[in-house]
Amino acid sequence: MGLKPLIYGYLRIPHDTQDTDICRMERELRSFAETEGFCFATTFYEYTPNSQAAFIELIQELRRAEARNIVVPSLEHLSTHPLVRELMLTHLQQGVQAQIWTVEQ
Repeated sequence: MGLKPLIYGYLRIPHDTQDTDICRMERELRSFAETEGFCFATTFYEYTPNSQAAFIELIQELRRAEARNIVVPSLEHLSTHPLVRELMLTHLQQGVQAQIWTVEQ
């Protein structure tokens, strides 16, 4: 059996999100990774509204690890703003050749 490809989680956490909801989302990301045959590496959490600090760290880690897979509960975790979300998707897909997976299929 070969090595499983790495996959990283990314969660945007609004300030009013309950800890139980964060844990549930994390479990969903891990479960998705296991079911789809990935090795779940870690999750990057974006806590500050309108920030992309964790997103930038994610990009750096993808390059460092030469990984190409990201999982999010839904694309809204990248951004709730459609234009910003599209720019982030483009950067992931074209800038680091990443595949973005969603738990919501």
